[in-house]
Amino acid sequence: MKKLFLFAVVCLIAFTATAQTKKQRQAAGYVIGNYEVECMGVGVDGTQLVKVWSFGTSPDNAMVQARKNAVHAVIFRGVRTGLPGCMMSPLVTKPGAEVQHAEYFNNFFSNGGAYLRFVNQAGDGSIDRIKISNKSYKVGMVVSVLHAQLRSELEAAGIIPKLGQGF
Repeated sequence: MKKLFLFAVVCLIAFTATAQTKKQRQAAGYVIGNYEVECMGVGVDGTQLVKVWSFGTSPDNAMVQARKNAVHAVIFRGVRTGLPGCMMSPLVTKPGAEVQHAEYFNNFFSNGGAYLRFVNQAGDGSIDRIKISNKSYKVGMVVSVLHAQLRSELEAAGIIPKLGQGF
């Protein structure tokens, strides 16, 4: 019984020593919390209109996060719900690519980073704001993601293979 108790204490100490605080987790990643993305339509010039719902400590914070999440969804998740026509599969399909190219994506998604070249607010600029608690907001906004240009950027960076390669 003592050995079992001692083992549990050692495991608890080891787990606590390696656990990250909430601030550390937020600083380490560029996508904070869950987000939802749905297709609203496609443009002729390789763009996708998506509605993205994101969370933040203020509406402005959530709007910045929504832009990051829209680009993140196109790159890593794909847009699987909403109107037909959006590219359903993600641009990066190789498992572990996000971790393998972590330095590139940390710079890409940094505040004021390169991701801003590929996302624009679309429509009439209306934003849905929902106050969840005193320190939490959920924001929904329609954005345009430049899918074709984003693909070209990732191809140039060597993260995804160029179209036509591998056949």
